[in-house]
Amino acid sequence: MNAKPEMNAQEAPCLFRQALGREFDRLPATVSDLHSVVGKHVWTGEARVTRGSSALGKFVCRMIGFPPESEQTPVSVTIERRQDAEIWHRDFGGKSFSSALTLRDDQSRGHVCERFGLLKFNIDLTFDGERLHFPVTRASLLGIPLPSWLLPRSEATEFQDDGRFNFDVMVSLPGIGKLVRYQGFLIATSQPGR
Repeated sequence: MNAKPEMNAQEAPCLFRQALGREFDRLPATVSDLHSVVGKHVWTGEARVTRGSSALGKFVCRMIGFPPESEQTPVSVTIERRQDAEIWHRDFGGKSFSSALTLRDDQSRGHVCERFGLLKFNIDLTFDGERLHFPVTRASLLGIPLPSWLLPRSEATEFQDDGRFNFDVMVSLPGIGKLVRYQGFLIATSQPGR
């Protein structure tokens, strides 16, 4: 009997292809390119960043490391595949924050998990034919589930416009309102390991 050779993490399909299954092939070219991570990708561009006005919201933004308000700021996003995870390092004009994304369960269901330090968010990816959406469906702090009334609201989309990868991300909290919104574009700078 011949044993089937095991596939190592770098040979396995990229995280978003695993999560989305056949839907991945329907994504706009620039969106699928950004999420086709085998080694390490670097994308650069520009963004507009706005923040909410509440003192508590500003405190939460500082704790997470969200970028400061700016009409136009340079952006760099480095995505590196490590085993079965993707490490996302975002830099907005010198202010950086990172997260780790992993597949949450069975393939082709759109379920991923994003971890920012002690916070973990379950995201159920959906594609509407034009935009890839990232709604947060559950969250936990130190492994303890947050009640729905504390669940952050994420209105995050990725799409293609004028042949470029575009993003529009707004994060808010119940009772506080908008924390941050960043909108902009990215262009591939390097994609080694593909």
